[in-house]
Amino acid sequence: MAKRSSSEPLVFAHYMLIMQPKDGDYTNDINLAREAGIDAFAVNYGGWDVDWAQQEAYLNKFYHTAEHLSFHLFMSFDITSVHDTDTIIKLTNAYSNSPAQLKIDGKIMLSTFQTDPPAWNWKLDVLDKINARVLFLPGTLSDDAAALFAEGAPGDGPFPWVHPSATVDHEHSLDIALASQRDLSGKVWMAGIAPWFFSRLSPEKNWSQAQDDGIFVDRWLSLLSLKPDFIEIVTWNDWSESSYIGPSDSAAPGTTDSYWASLDHSAFRSISKRFIRAFKTGQETVTVDEADEDVYVFYRLQPAASLGSSDTLPLPKDAEYLKDEVFVVTLLSAPADVTFMSGDTAPVTWTAPAGLQKTGHTWSLGVQSVQVTRGDRLIKNRTGPAISAQLDKYDGNVVAL
Repeated sequence: MAKRSSSEPLVFAHYMLIMQPKDGDYTNDINLAREAGIDAFAVNYGGWDVDWAQQEAYLNKFYHTAEHLSFHLFMSFDITSVHDTDTIIKLTNAYSNSPAQLKIDGKIMLSTFQTDPPAWNWKLDVLDKINARVLFLPGTLSDDAAALFAEGAPGDGPFPWVHPSATVDHEHSLDIALASQRDLSGKVWMAGIAPWFFSRLSPEKNWSQAQDDGIFVDRWLSLLSLKPDFIEIVTWNDWSESSYIGPSDSAAPGTTDSYWASLDHSAFRSISKRFIRAFKTGQETVTVDEADEDVYVFYRLQPAASLGSSDTLPLPKDAEYLKDEVFVVTLLSAPADVTFMSGDTAPVTWTAPAGLQKTGHTWSLGVQSVQVTRGDRLIKNRTGPAISAQLDKYDGNVVAL
């Protein structure tokens, strides 16, 4: 039986190496991640139609930048595109002694993204050939918690990805089962969490997600109570699938035709900072100091059932689960009045409690705004872009600010 890690709770973010930052400089991403409380980037190595020599050059620069900034990385191989063990062994060994390599209990961290188990035996064909001890947490899309923690399962524990087509209740039930099996097995559980999912690149890749506003804030609250060993945010920069919490960029390499990736997701990163702090201190709810009070909104810029004027694809998969609402997240040290204004309709006001609250409000077309007051004092206000009845192309991504 694999021994459960004795490490303190840590939080990582999945970084798509194929999707490069502006000017190829990782400094800003690292600084923003550190400021949010993220302990390391899981570097997704792989992708379709990639220049592998270029990927290795990117990886080398990433590790050297992280070394210079005293930040940590670990490899997460995309097994849907990396089909040989030699690449995994070579690159893992190349950076195992880097000061930037994340180590837990003296073991280097190693993970994967995979839709199906590979043909090889992880222990015999890979792990036994690594020049360091390894904490191996392979990715999985399985929802069979017992099998994932079984004695013969590969690695030190699973990294179950998010299930975008599952309901909130189903995902929560799976998390409960994973927590239970983790405790029974003594293995490690790394939970995945995503802020959003939407992609519209082709007839085959045209989907949204069934959890709508419950995919992020609700899931964070659930994970605080279930206490996984580690949490990996998926992702930092997958602009093509709208799952980013890092800076938006619809023009970066790897985002061809991802017109939706220009929308701001900075609120997801700011909200994550509060949850990360609670997770690391063992809290099951978010507490807020007066100096940290804030309000955030996230919403789509069009109705869920409205195709674009120049669309050639049908509505995305799971679009029927999306609510035409603006979601307001308040973080308060004491109760305060919240006023939501949507288009030309009358404002809606309510008293939000101390701590964190998420509410949904039916929108009207036009500009969306919210303000928080306590007595005569303005605490915070936000104004977001207008919602339109129809866009040129369907956009199932959200703006989060």
